[in-house]
Amino acid sequence: MRIAALASAAILRLAPHLWAGAPAFAAGLHVAAASPASFILEYALGANPMIHDLIEEDFPVQGGLLAIPDRPGLGITIRDDFVQRYRKS
Repeated sequence: MRIAALASAAILRLAPHLWAGAPAFAAGLHVAAASPASFILEYALGANPMIHDLIEEDFPVQGGLLAIPDRPGLGITIRDDFVQRYRKS
């Protein structure tokens, strides 16, 4: 949010790069939605299990737009079976 505020104050556009896992992806979506400086999101639609398999929800793109989750918190549900499969004991 600090970077978004700096961009807005300097009349610059904000283009968040959402390449990490689903929690960071969802957080970036919320930052973009909350900042008047946001104008585009940069992310890959390719196979990324940390985005597509880690959570129950999808992030569908329709007409070039991506819906922001509107549930409490980040609006995502972590799949416990995914976490259990890859956790280190």
